[in-house]
Amino acid sequence: MDDKKDDSLLNSIIRHQSYLYRLSSGEVIALLKQFNSESSSMLSKLRDLLDELSDSERVALSGARYTTANLKEIKRILDDWQSFVVTALPESFAVSAVALAVYESQYQAKTLGKKIKESNGESILKQAKRKPFAGGMLIDHMFSDMAESTRRRVEYAIRDGISIGQTNQQIIQHIKGTSKLNYEDGILNQSRQSIDMMVRTARSHVSNTAYEETYKALGVKKLKVSATLDSRTCKFCASEDGNVYDIDDPNRPRFPVHPRNRTVYVPYVENEDEKFAGKRPFVRSAGDAGQVSADTNYKKWFEEQSEDYQREWLGNKRYELYKNGGYTIDKFVDPERKLYTLKELKALDEKTFVDLGL
Repeated sequence: MDDKKDDSLLNSIIRHQSYLYRLSSGEVIALLKQFNSESSSMLSKLRDLLDELSDSERVALSGARYTTANLKEIKRILDDWQSFVVTALPESFAVSAVALAVYESQYQAKTLGKKIKESNGESILKQAKRKPFAGGMLIDHMFSDMAESTRRRVEYAIRDGISIGQTNQQIIQHIKGTSKLNYEDGILNQSRQSIDMMVRTARSHVSNTAYEETYKALGVKKLKVSATLDSRTCKFCASEDGNVYDIDDPNRPRFPVHPRNRTVYVPYVENEDEKFAGKRPFVRSAGDAGQVSADTNYKKWFEEQSEDYQREWLGNKRYELYKNGGYTIDKFVDPERKLYTLKELKALDEKTFVDLGL
């Protein structure tokens, strides 16, 4: 693989990530349509039943006692809604994830100019399910955890609403939200945001699993971290950008390492005398974008940014440590890949903080 091929590969993968984001948006919309439909049906049934409750039944419901036929029906409605979320949504996700895995595997092989036998999307998804991502999330649990949390908040809203004298309409509105605010002020909107985040991150996890399985099948030995050159990139991914790992290194980062993580591995051919040729894109702010040399990592790119950009990304005190205290951006991240707090940094480096008056 020569420099020109490396550059073509890097740029192709960066462009491909933008395409995958748009593709994920379509899958998010499809899943949210199912979620919204089932949730609307659940709320309609709840509203009707709440209107039928006697005063004694409302008291019992506020104490989570499902003792009458009406109260047992309310519990059943919530059970059915929760069951739908933990069965129908994962099934829909799995169908699209299998198709994604096949597509990604074939895409990477084609990009590398090689052929592989037809990919087994179900096998790749199975591999992805075995591995935690984004700080411990598991594909098989992501919808069940969200459904349990949402169901609990809905029950709390009903009990609390009854205890403080809210009308049934006010209780339902608290759960659903108001049309004036596009329903973003309701309990269910938190679930919609969770679905958006989880689906995008899980699809990235599936994509990265497909990449690694394909790279291994094609005999790739080393991987290079490729983060995104913009202000949304986290400190850990920025510090990792450009690092090279053996593909079998058990201690290398497993992306995605956090929700909505855009960092990926690209194949790397070791040649200490050569650098990647060509360009890679960056975005400083809306309408301010460009390209830099493909061998430029985030740390090097960051050094060339304005003080305003650096201060905004680091924060004022971390900027002083970076600019005047000899800190590189990787020093702000702990061995567990989390951002050090200023208190933790001061405990580690009291003298520098004193010298800088921080």
